[in-house]
Amino acid sequence: MSSTKNLTGDDAVKKLRDLTNDASTCMFGSGISQVPSHVCPMQVQQVDEEGRLWFFSGADSFHNRQIEVDPRIQLTFCNPSKMEFLVVFGEASISTEPEKIEELWTVLIEAWFPEGQNDPNLTLICVKPTHSHYWDTENGKLVTFAKILTSAVTGVAMDGGVEGDIEL
Repeated sequence: MSSTKNLTGDDAVKKLRDLTNDASTCMFGSGISQVPSHVCPMQVQQVDEEGRLWFFSGADSFHNRQIEVDPRIQLTFCNPSKMEFLVVFGEASISTEPEKIEELWTVLIEAWFPEGQNDPNLTLICVKPTHSHYWDTENGKLVTFAKILTSAVTGVAMDGGVEGDIEL
């Protein structure tokens, strides 16, 4: 059984950062009103002070084309090694802001954008969360696993999980 701990303000931004630092690759879903929606792995470059998530993306990508039509997206993060999970629904926008590109740029990004920060195909996707929900453990994976085993043997419901909404 999980306890509920909804988060707002700075606590919400901190939780988003904590969960995405260890599991920075998510399944990025766009065109979510369609069945099936388009989903592919994308890596978060930053969770900024307002809780917005930033990604590099190609101007010619399917995601960018879908965001231009419908900005609603869904991000799904999973870190099973720590028993941490996060889903983010939000509104995406596309940016070519040079200062932000420079701030987030790493040499690894050049693998996708070989012309560097001035690559004409280079864009950023900024996701402003509209609703987020997380599942986590209060005591870490090993303690939680021990509680599950104890619960299975004793028949007593376990505790130690925590979940909640993240509202920015």
